[in-house]
Amino acid sequence: MAATIGSFGQVGMDGAVASDPVVAANRRILLVDDNAHIHEDFRRVLEPRSAANDELAALGAEIFGDAASTGERSAGFELDSAFQGEEALGKVVASLAGHRPYALAFVDVRMPPGWDGVKTTSELLRTDPNLSIVICSAYSDHSWEEMSAAFGDTDRVLILKKPFDTIEVRQLAHALQRRWQLASQAALKLSDLEAIVDTRTRNLQAANELLRHEADVRARMESELRLAQKLEAVGQLAAGIAHEINTPMQYIVDNLTFVREACSDLERLLPAYARAVAALESRHEALVAEIHGLERDVDVAALRRELPLAVQEMLDGVKRVTEIVLSMKEFALPDSKEKMLVDLNKIIRNTLTVARNEYRYVAEVAAELGDVPLVSCRAGDIGQVILSLVMNAAHAIGDVAADGKLGKITVASDLDGDFARIAVRDTGGGIPDAIRERVFDPFFTTKEVGRGKGQGLAIARAVADKHGGTLTFDTEPGHGTVFYLRLPVVDPDFD
Repeated sequence: MAATIGSFGQVGMDGAVASDPVVAANRRILLVDDNAHIHEDFRRVLEPRSAANDELAALGAEIFGDAASTGERSAGFELDSAFQGEEALGKVVASLAGHRPYALAFVDVRMPPGWDGVKTTSELLRTDPNLSIVICSAYSDHSWEEMSAAFGDTDRVLILKKPFDTIEVRQLAHALQRRWQLASQAALKLSDLEAIVDTRTRNLQAANELLRHEADVRARMESELRLAQKLEAVGQLAAGIAHEINTPMQYIVDNLTFVREACSDLERLLPAYARAVAALESRHEALVAEIHGLERDVDVAALRRELPLAVQEMLDGVKRVTEIVLSMKEFALPDSKEKMLVDLNKIIRNTLTVARNEYRYVAEVAAELGDVPLVSCRAGDIGQVILSLVMNAAHAIGDVAADGKLGKITVASDLDGDFARIAVRDTGGGIPDAIRERVFDPFFTTKEVGRGKGQGLAIARAVADKHGGTLTFDTEPGHGTVFYLRLPVVDPDFD
């Protein structure tokens, strides 16, 4: 609605809907005529009933067919007068401002010296498009087509020829007043419906947004679950492979040990051979020459020098492989659902062994392991946390590495009051101020696709919380970051 209904209704110019859905009857009529006698005639017909209009009231009841309408009509109308078009416009503007609009207006056509009825009607309709207007004229100054051209094709304007019958006037007044009321109720219902539709639309949009968010989260969770299942399968496979590798590695170790001992025995035997050759040199010159030739060909001196070193290097390599296999085996074993007393330093060493390929080309690693008591925890979860922190440190260093210069990762363990503390320090670029509050948010990552899904630190903090501990960090842009994992030494849940 363009104008406010005010005390006669509940719809404002902004379309807001009040709590009361009832639109009261609007019985206000504006009379616009330059002849005061015409105003008196209208008042005799339309003002509250007297004995003279009881018959008209009864006729109205018969026409409109309900007792309530009869009561309203018998009460008459509230009439207001204007003698010129400009005055009428001022009263309409004031009525709207006071939230007491007119339901209809009777407007004369000829009203010298001001606006005529057509001009007045056009201005009144433009100001209050809810107003119905009855143009009253005894002349044919303007055709209907001319008037329509002035104020447009509208059903808000009726023509009443003078002299008019009182029944016609009352019927028009009652019908147009009722029409105003019904139109106001319809507008109110429409406004209610629009408000309901708007609310439902917002609710649906919110629900759709929630569904989209939940679908995204579910898709990510399903992706993470599939990855976790793959990793679990790979872990089980790795544990099996580690078990299978152990047997041939033991064969290699045993044989290399034998070769090392044989080299040692040969080393003790060779000096005796040398003395024997020297003793034979005067009597078996040709044989001794042949032996010396063979010594030069096989480079006995180099063999005696290099062979023990080669054997030792092979043993060291086999030992390294064995350590990796054992670390993989322990790291890949399914984690116990119950807490156990665990050696944190052992977990750190195993984790650094497993993660070596992640940091070996970007950083040197120092393990500064202190005297830390056994801690009640789930070893697999804690190993996963340390692995995530070491990998993040390696990536942070790799992001700022230049000219192949290695950074440094330091993994330390010590006691911090009643907590065992593990610190993972890197020499990377630090964490920018803008994202420090988000580093533990699920699915938040600054890494390119393929290097991270933003779950590592979120899961790490969840593990720390689950163990009654904390995961925090200190960072300095351009100098690196240190993460601190604190776990309670005394676990009240551990018996």
